[in-house]
Amino acid sequence: PVAGRGPTVEPRSTAWRSCCVARVGVKACLQRKVCEQEEKYEIPEGPQRSRLNREQLLPKLFDGCYFYLGGTFKHHPKDNLIKLVTAGGGQILSRRPKPDSDVTQTINTVAYHARPDSDQRFCTQYIIYENLSNYHPERVRQGKVWMAPSSWFIDCVMSFELLPLDS
Repeated sequence: PVAGRGPTVEPRSTAWRSCCVARVGVKACLQRKVCEQEEKYEIPEGPQRSRLNREQLLPKLFDGCYFYLGGTFKHHPKDNLIKLVTAGGGQILSRRPKPDSDVTQTINTVAYHARPDSDQRFCTQYIIYENLSNYHPERVRQGKVWMAPSSWFIDCVMSFELLPLDS
């Protein structure tokens, strides 16, 4: 990574806490000279949900979801976002999805990791933009196509769930 590029780690972020928890677990193992159970030191939010999901062979976080990355990305580099999408089982769209297309709206896929009582479970195509850039797409929230800032996407990865989007 290039200095000054990419996301920063805030002191109370999940990534920072995960690192600290891992260090505490390793220290405990070394002091006791016995391997400790990782779960004992695990953060109960996103990291734990991710591990349990993987152990139970459930769909990946973005399984069945498609993402179009519109505009320029500086705070969260586009290459990093693409890697996160594919690692999470999502797919990258090379063209902006058309919300009013019959083909788009007849897709029967449901987003497994969206809240079951949310209309977001039917959304499978996201137009992602960086809210810090000059590119602000026309607001879209139509059927299976919604727009969302890259910060929302990163928060979803960190919490291992498709978080609600503001109406």
